[in-house]
Amino acid sequence: MNNRIILGFSFLIFGILSMLSSRNIILLTFEDVVGIVFIFYSIPTVYSALNNGERGKLTASTILFLVGVVFLVKSYFEILDTRGIVFFSVLFISGSVLIILFIENVKEKIFLYAGIVLLILSYLSITQFKKLGLFNAANRIGILFEVFWPVILIVMGMIIFINRKK
Repeated sequence: MNNRIILGFSFLIFGILSMLSSRNIILLTFEDVVGIVFIFYSIPTVYSALNNGERGKLTASTILFLVGVVFLVKSYFEILDTRGIVFFSVLFISGSVLIILFIENVKEKIFLYAGIVLLILSYLSITQFKKLGLFNAANRIGILFEVFWPVILIVMGMIIFINRKK
């Protein structure tokens, strides 16, 4: 299926679901709608990109699929520690993308090894990192990063502005 057709259907589904949920005809949150659309778009896109040498499209659509799943899981289940789910999701999505890239090109064993390591780390982030106190340290670093994020952006912008070609 053509990627433009898939994208068109995805926008159509997004518009219809958004309109129906805004009119309270169906009970979906914005996260639900985005998750459904991401999943709908990514399944045929992954299928068409697999074994066609389109690694960028394969990577992006795999990430969209897994982000859509995270949105739906977050919407339907009560998750007390949202920062923990983000950390787990980043590790799990990165590992899954590397596994998919290995499936696409089985000669690249590094994708398999790195993917397995990241999947194991994602499992450990849910089960063991809290016990070791690593999660609390990462939480403190995340809070500091939130505080200093605007300053970091301003400094980066000024560096780019100062170092531009004249």
